[in-house]
Amino acid sequence: MKSTLCSQLSNSARLLFALIAFCCMFPNMSQAQYFGQNKMRYKKLNFKVYETPHFDLYYYLKNDSMVRWLAKESEVWYELHQQVFQDTFLRKNPVIVYSNHPEFQQTTAIQGEISVGTGGVTEAFKQRVVMPVMQINQQTRHVLGHELVHAFQYRVLIDGGDSTRLENIMNLPLWMVEGMAEYFSIGKKDAFTSMWMRDAYLNKDIPSLKQMTEQSYKYFPYRYGQAFWSYIGSTYGDTVIMPLFIETAKYGYEIAMKRVFGYDAQTMSNLWKNSMENMYKNSGKDTVSRPVGTAILNTGNSGRMNVSPAISPDGKYVAFLSEKDMFSIDLFLADAHTGKVIRKLGSRLTNKDIDEFSFLESAGTFSPDSRKFAFSVFSAGKNKLMTVDVATGKTLSVEAMGDITEFTNITWAADGDHVAFSGLKNGHSDIYIYNLKTKKLDQLTNDVYSDFQPSFSRDGKSIVFSTDRVALASDNRSVDIPMNLAIVDIRTKNIQNLDIFPGANNLNPHFSSNGEQIYFLSNGDGYRNMYRYTVASAQVEKLTDYFTGISGITEYSPAMSISATDEIVYSYFKNNAYSVYYAKSSDFTGTIVDAGSVNFDAAMLPPSVSRGVNVVNTNLRNFNAFERIGDDQINTIAYKPKFKLDYLANSGVGVSVGSRYGAGISSGIQGMFSDILGYNQIFAALNVNGEIQDFGGQIAYINQKGRFNWGASLSHIPYISGYNTNEFEDFGYGEELSYNTYLVRTFQQQADIFVAYPFNRHHRVELGAAVVRYNYRVDKWRQSYYSGYGDRRKLSNEEASQLGFGNLKPFVVQQVNTALVGDNSVFGIAAPLQGYRYRLGVEQYFGDYTFSAVNVDLRKYNRYKPVTIAARLYSYSRFGSNENALYPFYIGYPYLIRGYESGDFDRNGKVRISDLMGSRTAVFNFEVRLPFTGPEKLAAVKSGFLFSDLNLFFDAGLAWSKGNKVVWSSDDRPIVPLKDGKGNVIVNPDTNLPEMGYDPNYKIPVMSAGVSLRINLFGAMILEPYYAFPFVKTNSKSGTFGVNFTPGW
Repeated sequence: MKSTLCSQLSNSARLLFALIAFCCMFPNMSQAQYFGQNKMRYKKLNFKVYETPHFDLYYYLKNDSMVRWLAKESEVWYELHQQVFQDTFLRKNPVIVYSNHPEFQQTTAIQGEISVGTGGVTEAFKQRVVMPVMQINQQTRHVLGHELVHAFQYRVLIDGGDSTRLENIMNLPLWMVEGMAEYFSIGKKDAFTSMWMRDAYLNKDIPSLKQMTEQSYKYFPYRYGQAFWSYIGSTYGDTVIMPLFIETAKYGYEIAMKRVFGYDAQTMSNLWKNSMENMYKNSGKDTVSRPVGTAILNTGNSGRMNVSPAISPDGKYVAFLSEKDMFSIDLFLADAHTGKVIRKLGSRLTNKDIDEFSFLESAGTFSPDSRKFAFSVFSAGKNKLMTVDVATGKTLSVEAMGDITEFTNITWAADGDHVAFSGLKNGHSDIYIYNLKTKKLDQLTNDVYSDFQPSFSRDGKSIVFSTDRVALASDNRSVDIPMNLAIVDIRTKNIQNLDIFPGANNLNPHFSSNGEQIYFLSNGDGYRNMYRYTVASAQVEKLTDYFTGISGITEYSPAMSISATDEIVYSYFKNNAYSVYYAKSSDFTGTIVDAGSVNFDAAMLPPSVSRGVNVVNTNLRNFNAFERIGDDQINTIAYKPKFKLDYLANSGVGVSVGSRYGAGISSGIQGMFSDILGYNQIFAALNVNGEIQDFGGQIAYINQKGRFNWGASLSHIPYISGYNTNEFEDFGYGEELSYNTYLVRTFQQQADIFVAYPFNRHHRVELGAAVVRYNYRVDKWRQSYYSGYGDRRKLSNEEASQLGFGNLKPFVVQQVNTALVGDNSVFGIAAPLQGYRYRLGVEQYFGDYTFSAVNVDLRKYNRYKPVTIAARLYSYSRFGSNENALYPFYIGYPYLIRGYESGDFDRNGKVRISDLMGSRTAVFNFEVRLPFTGPEKLAAVKSGFLFSDLNLFFDAGLAWSKGNKVVWSSDDRPIVPLKDGKGNVIVNPDTNLPEMGYDPNYKIPVMSAGVSLRINLFGAMILEPYYAFPFVKTNSKSGTFGVNFTPGW
């Protein structure tokens, strides 16, 4: 802070100490997570450990055969990947397996949220592979193989000697990392990724490597990265993969291309593009044919992703999932003939029972009378069956399905009393039937096979479904476990396998209205088309012949539905978007095809011919021929926490010498330790910024094994502030003008404990207690203006107190606190754009000072495209006998009220700095937020590098203390002689009369309005330049420019 007269020091000092007091006096605000949504843990999981030659497999699944299958699969994947990476594991790699996806979402091994769309995670520091058992055996195999590629990638970087370190991962584009994992675990034959590449070709949007790197939000790294690696392997051989990976890690992909291939990245992009164009233009496929039916939902009237369509039995309505409202995937109801959206049937932002939709590979179902709709949601740590009223959208019921934690793909029987679904239990997916009246749950299939996407016949006697029972019972050598079709008799439970397109994925089956035919989707021709199977004759007809395909988000996503009158809706993929089409069954012209014949040429990624050493695809084609380890190589070992360092980082080192303040150093180090499952964590930080007395440190322990989060911390933190004055000092030759600097250090030693109990994802209660000791040190630096001579002296507390610092005697306070916290907000570019946040907290202090503190923070965000209306009501106030004994709070910081800058005040102005200080505060903020530059879907101006919000704001606030009087205008305040920090009347040296000003015991509210631009600096920080017009006059002649460095409230 800067001041020019000694008599004005008290206000400046108070402003500085307000910040110190705000940070120091309220430890719960720094220890707790002020806002933020909760990562839930609904039950404790008792993990066991299997040890194999290269892995430690952590599990709690009760199905031992499934766990052993995973252990053996891990070793096969290790052998395959090792042949390409040419690297061995010097220590066993941990693999942590959860029994299902809802429990995987609750993992503590990975920090942060696990979304519905996350199949698995491999973290860098311990190389832990963390994944769930999936509903389909093929998915479980693929996710395991995919994640183990990442484990190899991390180990190559970490164990790469002097050439690479873990930090080199920053040089690797996401498409290179994820694409490699997809290529190594799927290979060149992939009908789903091929569909994406054909779509890119069709839309003349095959990206360059630069575009893939800079626009990963547009060019999905998994699909495009897999296609690129397939091109590299087919053209140059898989033996070039590792040199390119290592060179990219060291130098970046552009230099790596030159070093490995001898030409630049753009040339490589062109070669890849040419290979794709050559393959697809010679495919002989019609690229301009129109889809059958009418497009009812597309980017014109809905979102880009309109998936999992379900048509009502009467053919009037279609329910679908879409990101139409941008911030979440919600369930909508639309007219099946016109596509007009009628209403939302469910949203996690407005329905407390919905944590998330099971949107990835699941669809809902209408009741036979078309008046109700049932679907699967994630709620309280498991999937639940939610039923809503179609006419109103009102929730009718939310039901758990016994011990079935994960289930998908609901189908409603014609009797109206039963629903069926595919449920995952003990590692296997089976078909279950639930009686809505009696609440009885029956298991229809019970075996090791994956039974998926059931659909009732119209008479309710049988169910058709997709299953891998034929593939697993065959002598198939390939890594693929394709899904075939089967019919189960509900009464006898006899299963009839349908011999259709061997080796293809036949999915999403539905009976026709008369039960004589089955409609389904298949990639038997290498594409993704609709087929019709006649049960009596086993005849198969091809109904569509699309260059892209009928598809959902994944290959296994439901993408078709049929009504009781044979009206069909389906999700068509084109132009990187999913549109829903409506058609009658009679609109399709069937072509009879050979049910025993398949052709996967179109499923092969470009180029069509492989010329290089083909390690990856050869091994994948012979996956089941690799020898499995024996059961004697799978050993049970005791669970050990393996508490180790996760992360260690420093903030660099800075040294200062030769200044008038002497030598100083600035440096810091932070580390995090945890056990293998993340149940126990220790955070430690050491920092020094200045001299030896500016050394600070903190250590905290957090236990998150159960529903409660609890922990404790110890800390010693120095807070330093200062200000300058011009005074007359005696340096030994009489008084002369001196430039003085006062450095004030506040030392905080703190011990605290804390606990948080989350009620659900959005609400929690926090409790805490702390003991804090404060002591001070004041140093005075002075330097003569004339001689340049300077010295330094530590002031005693008595001297410092006489200078206006107040009572600087050490003191100790104890504190207990509690808070109720809620947060369901959706963050936009630089601030929340939808939802709410609240915090209601109470604190009690006792010891050398006794007082209470109350914190109220209420925030609401309503979205009205394209803007958000945001409002905040904030108060932090002390009450009690010692509420005025400590330094007051200051509301002039730009994250509270903008437009009242510290340099704009003097004692003769309408508002002084002391008017913004008090032991009690109340603030109101109002903003109109427009996402200004950024992603096209959200922002007014499309930009790939500048992400910002444009805001119009109004701020108002009041700060006061016990005994103050609040008035609404400065003119209502009496004029009195002003006093300095010591209580002496200030005398004007020119007139020798007392300085007059407004009575400081009278407080007025301050207000401002203006415009700001919040800029998101690549996720590192939020920068907010603003221009504000204060309503109460300060020294500023017009508006005030300022900068705020905090995210939008």
